[in-house]
Amino acid sequence: MTPRHRTHPGATLVILAAVLPLAAPAAGQEPDAGVCPAGRIEHVFVDNHSIFDTSDPDLDPRFRWAYSAANRLHVRTRESVIRRELLVQVGDCHDPVLLEESERLLRGHPFIARADVYAIQQPEGGYHVVVDTEDEWSTQVEVRADMSGGFELEGLDLREQNVAGFGQELGVFYRSDDAVRTYGVLYATPQVLGTRWDMDLALGRTRSGTLVEQQISYPFLGEFGGWGFRQLLTHRDRLFDYILPRGGTACPAEGSHCRVLVPVQERGFHVASLWRAGERGNLTVFGGGFAFQELSYEGEDITLVEGGRYDDRTPAPEALQAEARQRMEPLRNVRAVALLGKRNIVWRQLGGLDSFRGEEDVRLGAEVEVAFARSIPSLRGDNDLYGSIDLYAATAARAALFATRVRADARRDYGGDPDEYEMKDVFAEGEAFMYLKPGGWLERHTLLLRVAGAGGWHVRTPFQLTLGGERSLRGWAEERLPGGRRLVLTAEERWFWGWPFPDVVDIGSSLFVDVGRIWPGDAPFGTDSGWRASLGAGLRTNFPAGGRNTFRIDAAFPVGRDGGLGKLQLLIGVGEYLGLGSDHSDPQFSRSRLPPITGNLLHFPN
Repeated sequence: MTPRHRTHPGATLVILAAVLPLAAPAAGQEPDAGVCPAGRIEHVFVDNHSIFDTSDPDLDPRFRWAYSAANRLHVRTRESVIRRELLVQVGDCHDPVLLEESERLLRGHPFIARADVYAIQQPEGGYHVVVDTEDEWSTQVEVRADMSGGFELEGLDLREQNVAGFGQELGVFYRSDDAVRTYGVLYATPQVLGTRWDMDLALGRTRSGTLVEQQISYPFLGEFGGWGFRQLLTHRDRLFDYILPRGGTACPAEGSHCRVLVPVQERGFHVASLWRAGERGNLTVFGGGFAFQELSYEGEDITLVEGGRYDDRTPAPEALQAEARQRMEPLRNVRAVALLGKRNIVWRQLGGLDSFRGEEDVRLGAEVEVAFARSIPSLRGDNDLYGSIDLYAATAARAALFATRVRADARRDYGGDPDEYEMKDVFAEGEAFMYLKPGGWLERHTLLLRVAGAGGWHVRTPFQLTLGGERSLRGWAEERLPGGRRLVLTAEERWFWGWPFPDVVDIGSSLFVDVGRIWPGDAPFGTDSGWRASLGAGLRTNFPAGGRNTFRIDAAFPVGRDGGLGKLQLLIGVGEYLGLGSDHSDPQFSRSRLPPITGNLLHFPN
């Protein structure tokens, strides 16, 4: 798998940068060789294109109307937003590595499709830097629907990721995943008040109360930033839903599904500062901070819901309540946090992984993150020690890319029953990928192979997984096949058609098969599912052509015993469920484990 060659579409600007001596030294003036042997940057040109650069002579003239229409419907990213992301400015010494890092930082934003940052040496010895960008389509709509029993809307997201060209995100969301019904608004900006600080905010309502999530961070600036900061606030009232196996004594109706609902109130506040030492490609991260966490179960009874009738909840039978209470251990603590990480990676620009022709920045090499958080018993909280570890590794060959990521965390309880095992809430999840891109007459095909596992051990807080769902067995409803330990194998073939409008949009298709199994493990009401499978097909587009945003329509069917090919699940979304470009945090798994302390400290936001 080889890197794609970069091109410079802003030909007119290149000529101007090479010819016009804007801000150049006076005639005969020599650059300060003692300070900047390679010369100084004398001017920075920003050529910020909209979705399409209509001055590009390579565009098909038959579709000028389509290019112009897309540009009119989109607000171009403002020049000031692009300039703030650069690691160089006028007066700095010329450094090609800083230009490369600036280019990668720009591409890391979801509203930038392509970025090219390069320098042109002037006759007097200085440099003019050209920043050439094209925008991604930033208005996104995502719909999730279940067609197995008639049309049922399960989720709707409306987002604008580049409001008025300022790179800010504003959106509304609605989730109707049974007990986890949530709706609200979200806002995010990568440049708070014109600085490099990031902010994320979500406000909403759940079935049982309020949702507030807020984060302010100062990310590492590429591979050169020496420090970072993160502050996180969480306030969430929710109902944790335990799914009962169909056809059992508590849920005898074979065609229905039943849930036991446990009220959960979660409060959290984290603050951490991070420092990096070393050289690019060989960095060590140190950090420290404090974290407050409170987990309680007050306000509502443990209830039973049958067939999705949440307005008709009834108190759960005592036997079911007793099973749920075994994993309702309250938590309240203030912890001192220590962070350590090692990062040995290089960035490589590859094309055609999670998009058909978009260039993606991929980390090759390995990194590890470790966090320890010791509670402070004098503050009248729990007496425990929390630990977490994140691992990532990737390597690429000419026609293949291999990558894996693993996370595990656990809590040692020093104040619990001495007859009980001290290690509690042990969670682990991991996945490994292999992308295969054969050449020749198969060059438009990409094969993605994935194996993923997740599980919990000695769990004392609410916990349950299911085998069905969009990140495991697509086509099986999420309320199917509950358990505590899960293994899923996936093969997905993606085919880029290359027609009918190759200069406007990339269109293709996908075929996939998922095979998996879930075991009871340490989760209430778990079952051994045996091996199950699903089949599916999808239509995929990247807009604009060559972009990285994937718009997707998937149809998936469960197969095997009690699956039935007639039960269609339709998924309409933006982005990837599987792959390096996906959000690899499984919502079903994340609802059970403690809030992450490491939080990808080595490379956030990337």
